Amino acid sequence: MRQLKTMGWMNFRMRAMCATFLTINCGISWHHGARHYMNYLVDGDLAINNWQWQMQAGATNPLSDTFRIYNPSKNIAEKDPQGDFIYHWIPELRGYSLLEIEQAKYIDISNYPKAILDWSKTRKVNGKVVSDLRKQTKQRLLSQGGDEYDSANAAKETVEKYWQHKDREYKEYQQKLTELQE
Repeated sequence: MRQLKTMGWMNFRMRAMCATFLTINCGISWHHGARHYMNYLVDGDLAINNWQWQMQAGATNPLSDTFRIYNPSKNIAEKDPQGDFIYHWIPELRGYSLLEIEQAKYIDISNYPKAILDWSKTRKVNGKVVSDLRKQTKQRLLSQGGDEYDSANAAKETVEKYWQHKDREYKEYQQKLTELQE
């Protein structure tokens, strides 16, 4: 949030991780997060922003069997293994290793607050609630058919085509990289 307020920008993964945390882990409606972000984003687009918040909350594409809940620890390990991003934006945690931060060793020693919830527990409990609602919606759409089903199916096909395209682009990129290395 410090980066968002300071720069008016965050990369996509960070936006998505914050969105799943707010909507799924905290159980707060996507509307509140979307509005907050639009107040700060320099690249904010109402339609894209709202759709992304709905998607991260698990409210879109009900015909898909899956939705994503971003794991902060996994993302730190993969995207910020030296802690550069964390130490830049949260100076209160400088001097603590990433393991110490994850284990909350800073509690009662630094000014940084302790976690507001147990991510693993809320992921399991609230993630199941969202998953169950998605299953109910999917069953209703499949049994009733009609325009609502057609619209949901078209959205599902669009998302699938998007990922097929991205996979193809990635494979082409990997092939070019291999050719350059030879």
